[in-house]
Amino acid sequence: MAGTALIEATLLLILIITSLSFINALIEENVVKRAETTANLFSSISRNALLSLDLATLETSTDELMTNPDIIYVRIYDSNYQTLASREREGYQSRPFIEDNSVQDIDDSVYDISKRVTVSDQFYGEVQIGIDVASVQASVLTIRNWIISLALLEMMLVALFSFGLGTYLTSQLKSLRKGARDMLAAIPTQQYADVTIPIKGKDELAELAQSFNTLVDTLASEYRTRSEAEQELIDFNASLEQTIKERTQALTDKNEELLLSNKNLKEAQQQLFQAEKMASVGQLAAGVAHEINNPVGFVSSNLNTLKDYLSLFQILMDMAKKLKSETEESALHQRISELQAFYTQHDMDFISEDVGPLIDESIEGLQRVSEIVKGLKVFSRVDSDEQQWFDLNHCINTTLTMVNNKLKYICKVEKQFADLPKVFFNLGKLTQVFTNLLMNAGQAIEATGKQGVISIVTQREGNNVKVRIQDSGCGISQENLDKLFNPFFTTKPEGQGTGLGLSITYGIIQEHGGQIVVSSTPGEGSLFEITLPINGQHDQSPVATV
Repeated sequence: MAGTALIEATLLLILIITSLSFINALIEENVVKRAETTANLFSSISRNALLSLDLATLETSTDELMTNPDIIYVRIYDSNYQTLASREREGYQSRPFIEDNSVQDIDDSVYDISKRVTVSDQFYGEVQIGIDVASVQASVLTIRNWIISLALLEMMLVALFSFGLGTYLTSQLKSLRKGARDMLAAIPTQQYADVTIPIKGKDELAELAQSFNTLVDTLASEYRTRSEAEQELIDFNASLEQTIKERTQALTDKNEELLLSNKNLKEAQQQLFQAEKMASVGQLAAGVAHEINNPVGFVSSNLNTLKDYLSLFQILMDMAKKLKSETEESALHQRISELQAFYTQHDMDFISEDVGPLIDESIEGLQRVSEIVKGLKVFSRVDSDEQQWFDLNHCINTTLTMVNNKLKYICKVEKQFADLPKVFFNLGKLTQVFTNLLMNAGQAIEATGKQGVISIVTQREGNNVKVRIQDSGCGISQENLDKLFNPFFTTKPEGQGTGLGLSITYGIIQEHGGQIVVSSTPGEGSLFEITLPINGQHDQSPVATV
C-alpha cells in the first residue's frame, strides 16, 4: 500500500510540475509575443515622427497607445535619450526602466520592453513600453492552486481506497501465511493431513487458496510415490552392481582385444611400409651398384698406377743411396749418369705431378661410395617414430644421390634451394617420400620417350617450409588424379608397381602435420607441393589436395 501511495504521489507530482510548466511556458510565450508585437508596431508608427522630430504626432501616438488598458506607460527618447514624449498611469511617474526577458522574473506586475529605432543601422531613438501582467499572474496563481487542490484530493481518495483494499488483502494473506508455515512444519515429518486453509469467496485469493490446498495434496502424493520409488531404487541398485561388474569385465576384455589388434595393425603397417621401401631399394639396386662400381673401378685403377709409381720411386731411392756411398769420382759420375738416364727414361716429372690428382680422384670416389652407402643405410633401415632436427636440403640431396642413376640418363635435375632453418622430422621417412616422388617423376618422363626436366624448389613461408617437385612427364588424368593416394592404386603395368608408394607418402606427410597438394596436366607434367611445419607440431589438418 505504501508503495502504491508513493507511486501515485510521484505521478501526481510529475503531473503538477508538467502542467504548471506547460501553463507557464504558454503564458510566457503569449505575453512575450504580445509585448514584442506592441513594441514593434508602436516603433514603426512613431519612426517617421521621430526622424522628423514631429513632437505633436509623437504625443498623439502616445495618447492613442495609452487608451489600451493594459499599457502602464509609454516613453519615446531620441538618440541622446532626451524624452520626446511620455505618458504614465498614476503611480508610475518617474519609474526606472529595467527591461524584462521573462514573465516569471517580474516582481512588480509590469513587463518592461524596449525597441530601438534605427535606419540603415543608424540609431535615432528608443521606445519603452510597460505592459500590465497582474491579471495574467493572478490567473496563473488560481490555476496552480486548483491543480494542487485536485492532486491532494486525489491522493486522499487513493489512500482511502488503498487502505480498504489492503485491509481485505491482508486478512486473506494471513490465512495463506499460516498455511505456508504449517506446510513448512509438516515437511520434516511428511504429515500433510491437517495442512489446509479455508476458501472464502471466488476472487483471485480464493483461487490461490485452492491452488495451495492442491499443492499440499500433490506434495503428499509425491511423498508416497517417492517412498515407493526409493524402495524400488534400492532393490534395483542391488542387482545393478552385479550387472556393472559383469559389463566392466567384458569391457576390459574388449579393450585388451582392441589393444592387441591395434598392435598387430601397427606392426602390419610397419611391415608394409618396409616392404614398399625394400621394393624401392630393389628398383634402385642395379643403379646403386653401378654408381658404386664406377668410383670403385677408377679407385682400383688409380691404386694400381700408384703401386707402379711407388716401385719406380723405390728404385730411384736405391740409386740415390748408392750414389751417396761412392767415393771415387769416376764411379760417382757413372752413378749420376745412370740416375739421370733412369729419371729421363721413366719421365719422373710427369709421375710426380700425376700422384696428387690420382690420390684426389681416389678420395673423391671413396666419398661418393660413402655417401651412397650412408643414403642406402638411412633409406633401408626399419623406421622408428623418432623425429630430430635435420637439414631438409641435405635430405633431398641424399635422396638425389640414391636415385641419380635412374634419372641421369632420362632427365636433367634443376635445384633451387633456399636457405632453410633445420626442420623437425623423421629422416628415414622423408627420404622415402622424396624417393617415391622423384622415381615417379623419372618414370613419367621416361614414358614420354624424350629427355625431360625435374625441378626441385625449396622455400620458407612463415612457420612452414615448402618443397615443390615438378616434372615434364606424361602427366596424370583427372580420373586417376582423384584416387592418386588410394592404397594399391597404380597406373603401371602389372608386376611393376605395388600401388603403395603415394599412399605411404601421404601417410608420412600426415604424421608430420603437413599437407601435400598435387596438380597435373596430361601431356605437360605434374607438380607435387609438400608443406611441412618447421617445429613438427600438428598445427593444421593434413590434407591431400588435387
